[in-house]
Amino acid sequence: MEQFFTDLLLRAADIPVVWGYALILFIAWLENVFPPIPGDVLIVFGGYLAAVGPMLLLPVIIFSTLGGAIGFMCMYYVGRYGGPVVLKSRAMRWIPDETVSRVQDWIDSWGYWVVTANRFLSGARTVISFTVGMSRMPALPVAVLASISAAVWVTLIATLGYVVGDEWERVTEYLSRYGRFMSVLIALFLVWQLYKAVRRIRAHRKGGSS
Repeated sequence: MEQFFTDLLLRAADIPVVWGYALILFIAWLENVFPPIPGDVLIVFGGYLAAVGPMLLLPVIIFSTLGGAIGFMCMYYVGRYGGPVVLKSRAMRWIPDETVSRVQDWIDSWGYWVVTANRFLSGARTVISFTVGMSRMPALPVAVLASISAAVWVTLIATLGYVVGDEWERVTEYLSRYGRFMSVLIALFLVWQLYKAVRRIRAHRKGGSS
């Protein structure tokens, strides 16, 4: 799938540049509603295309940010107005209930910081946007923070693709390692939260029996 979209974006260099930007926006949006889409890889590749022409780096960043923010808010509204009913539908089977519960715990603990950090939490972005919607957090601050998060992340990876040029694939390798690192970090965090919850339960039981 990654190669398919990379080839598609490469062909965009042969068409009017505005269609190339439109394709970047669409892919950035699609990644948020259909996570198997390798959006980050294609944003890096878009930065590379800006380095070799005819695209420009700033529009690549703008359209990638816009697509990411719109995609986040689409899933936000799916969660807000669909909620558990949509979660149990066939279309959303790929989102495990336990993952939504974990993200809900993050939101309860950290609030808007989860929205702000969402673009840096590889593998959890769509679940975060959906769960934030289910939590009915106010749409305006969510949209602003999701846009800021997308802008910072996109600027970073698109600029890296622009700077390294023909070696842009090295950036995607680092992103893959980063994703694995974040997965381990999140897993450790969840284990720590579980450990604290067990200790609280035990302490409560001891207090009740004394």
